[in-house]
Amino acid sequence: MITCSGDSTIKIWDFLSTACTYTFKDHSQPVWDVAFHDTGDFFASASMDHLSKIFDVNVGKCRSSLRGHVDSVNAVQFQPFSNIVATASADKTVSLWDMKTSLCVQTFYGHNNALNDVCFNMMGDKLASCDADGIIKIWDVRMVKEKATYDSG
Repeated sequence: MITCSGDSTIKIWDFLSTACTYTFKDHSQPVWDVAFHDTGDFFASASMDHLSKIFDVNVGKCRSSLRGHVDSVNAVQFQPFSNIVATASADKTVSLWDMKTSLCVQTFYGHNNALNDVCFNMMGDKLASCDADGIIKIWDVRMVKEKATYDSG
């Protein structure tokens, strides 16, 4: 199990013994979200320090920093069975990153407020993002465009 905290740390826990097995202290501000890669060998983090980071669980180190957002990164998720990471930011954008190169491969614009979360569908071809206004947008990752907008209000 993995947890993140306002104290800027990320902890990996042994679920059976309820003991912390490793603490990562690589962020300089609160960490809002963490997500494991499908293999379990890597995880990504989202932090108020404007960064998302990729960590290698096997060596216990930060492998790379994903730089490009100009405000807090509030959510992170891996595209199923790939090396693509999605980040949602308070800068009102969703970005897709190549985990191997640490480069941003696509940015989606269209929200009018800070993003709270991002989520891929099971096939990985669609991406949902939600913002502080209660707006949900569905993005077609293959066509690099917005598919639909929903107002939860």
